[in-house]
Amino acid sequence: MPGYAEAAAAGLLPRVPEHPPALSVQPTARSLMHRFIALALGGSLVLGVVAGVVDRSALHGPATAGVLGALALVFLVVLLLALPRVGRQSVAELQQGYTTLTLQFGGFWCGEGPLTLSGEMRAAWDYRGTWQLDHRDGRVLRAPDRGVDPPGMYPSPNQPGRMELWTGRVWLEHVADRP
Repeated sequence: MPGYAEAAAAGLLPRVPEHPPALSVQPTARSLMHRFIALALGGSLVLGVVAGVVDRSALHGPATAGVLGALALVFLVVLLLALPRVGRQSVAELQQGYTTLTLQFGGFWCGEGPLTLSGEMRAAWDYRGTWQLDHRDGRVLRAPDRGVDPPGMYPSPNQPGRMELWTGRVWLEHVADRP
């Protein structure tokens, strides 16, 4: 792949150490995913309570729908702004040769990766090439398979001169300029 040898020589590729690495990325990607899930569940609960309050209020018809629609839209924007932080931490971990968060499929950034007709992100992940560590104490959950390229940022086959996120199975279309 063009740029691979240069990126390797510059130390820009994921580095999977021989021995388990320390949890150097804080907070961990898994901890941030737990926070994201709590935000999603807590926000949904708050929206439900607000919907009940608004339903009992003097607002009726279009006004009720407008208030609830606006609140739901704000909540969706908050979630869409929170998820990329999880992705940045996950990529930072992968570049250090480990992960605390494993996905079967999905992504962290809007408009990137393969989408289904329903708009769901269906990018498959393969973490076999990297260390999987417990997010609390760094305990090894799985050692890497040295015969598999780890997920992480590599020279993009789609945008020369840029780095692109490889999930271990597909290019996610998440790109960054080379440092």
